Amino acid sequence: MRATILAVSSLLLSFSVLCLGHGLNNTLLGLRASYEHFPSWVLGVMMSAYFLGFIVGTMVCSRLIRTVGQIRTFAVFASVASVISLLHVLIISEAAWIVLRLIYGVCIAGLYMVIESWLNALAAKEIRGQVFSIYMTLSFLSLSVGQLFVFLAQPSEFVLFAVVSILISLALVPITLSTKQPPNLRQDSEHFGFRRLLVISPLATLGCFSTGMTLGAFWGLGAVYYSQIGLTSRAVGLMVGTTFMGGLLFQWPLGYLSDRFDRRKVIAATLGVSVFVCALFVLLVDSMDAITLPLMGLALFFGGFSYTLYSLFITLANDFLEPQHVIKASGGLIVYHAIGAIFGPTLAALSMSAMGSNGLYVFIGLINLLVLLLAARQIYFGRDIPTETMDSFVSFPESSAPALEFDPRSRGETAVNQP
Repeated sequence: MRATILAVSSLLLSFSVLCLGHGLNNTLLGLRASYEHFPSWVLGVMMSAYFLGFIVGTMVCSRLIRTVGQIRTFAVFASVASVISLLHVLIISEAAWIVLRLIYGVCIAGLYMVIESWLNALAAKEIRGQVFSIYMTLSFLSLSVGQLFVFLAQPSEFVLFAVVSILISLALVPITLSTKQPPNLRQDSEHFGFRRLLVISPLATLGCFSTGMTLGAFWGLGAVYYSQIGLTSRAVGLMVGTTFMGGLLFQWPLGYLSDRFDRRKVIAATLGVSVFVCALFVLLVDSMDAITLPLMGLALFFGGFSYTLYSLFITLANDFLEPQHVIKASGGLIVYHAIGAIFGPTLAALSMSAMGSNGLYVFIGLINLLVLLLAARQIYFGRDIPTETMDSFVSFPESSAPALEFDPRSRGETAVNQP
């Protein structure tokens, strides 16, 4: 394990620096868009464009990797993403920002694919889950810490956009200096249809779609929500960072419980708490000019019981899958999640336009409530989880498809998933 971590240390360092800039960029765009008085629906369309770009990126990157290699592919996407972060402040236009977000989504998907496929190839099957847990910890930690850069300057200034560009550019350094030979990736040709996924585990499949809608909505509009209730840009960064920290802290406790009890019941309980937290946001949070401990507590629990749902749904789906189906089926679940993330931000933005800032949590709460009802139905009427295919919980990020290759049941095969 120690030797593997040392071998992938440069990759993990590149990933951490990338997440610092990526996390700051998303919050910064929401704050600057509010400063420029962009309507909520434009912000929703921007985030939908990002996830559309993410789907395109997963298809484009695998071909590019085979053509020019991992390091050159990473350099291309990091350079373009760095340039785009500066173009946002140079071109203040709603239409331009939508296009830039789409291209940025393509770049981020490509960057994640290079990092994750490389990690997957270097980590042996026996320790892959442990390596992935470190990867997930760094992901949430870096996204949280990235929010602290908002203390450097105001979103109305150029400085923070330059910081994003610098961080993304710096992510190039460790991976390009790595002495490890890039893995030789191949394409997995096994077919596993989307309809079959829905038949095998409707709760997991629709759950992945719903988390795409809800987390895509918060990822795109969370900073806007906190800005609209009256918090300063620095306070907004702290609140968004607290949400990511909740996802980090609750990931393994809920995963542990899902391995010890009926996973569907743990999912139902997690959904129930998430709906309750959303209701508290709607009923108790109004305009305020400073952060309070109760508000931070709500943000922490929202992140803890929302950012863990995706991992639970993925693991539930794997409980019904044969080992040879895991890789392609996981790619299909990612597509369901990404499609949800395309529609979620736009629908949440329309909800905010109709109901004000609280519309964000009304939307998220209602979506989770519907899935909770489906989970309750599956608990009472669904088939039992097959013991011969049931496996342990593995934490998955909701941001990229290739990470699913870390699934411990994938038999150590290296593949780039392409929907």
